[in-house]
Amino acid sequence: MECIQPTAMSTTMENRRPDVLPHNIHYHQAVIMKRNKVLAIGHNGVGSRSKGCGYSRQTIHAERAVVKNLGDTSLLRGATLIVYRYNAHDKLLNSKPCDECQIFLEKCMKQYGLSKVIYSVEA
Repeated sequence: MECIQPTAMSTTMENRRPDVLPHNIHYHQAVIMKRNKVLAIGHNGVGSRSKGCGYSRQTIHAERAVVKNLGDTSLLRGATLIVYRYNAHDKLLNSKPCDECQIFLEKCMKQYGLSKVIYSVEA
């Protein structure tokens, strides 16, 4: 896995979703690309079991959401997954995968042939 510099990624995307806590507004987006074509887009989101004002313990991370949106894991062969995070002011932040997503992405690389994972870093 490798990181990208903030200038290498556009931070203006539609359908941004807030992180789990309403006061912690960070957005994660993920894109799967192959041969300069976007195959799927995913973002972090909250699950269906809410607990109060927008808080949920059931979340989906952008890395898993984009693979879920792709649908067919055979399309991962030779593809690149790009994940990035930015705040409400469109500042690019570190989006290094959490431990669970790291394991999930390694599985995608070994079992399904995902070629590369790129994530953003804070400037």
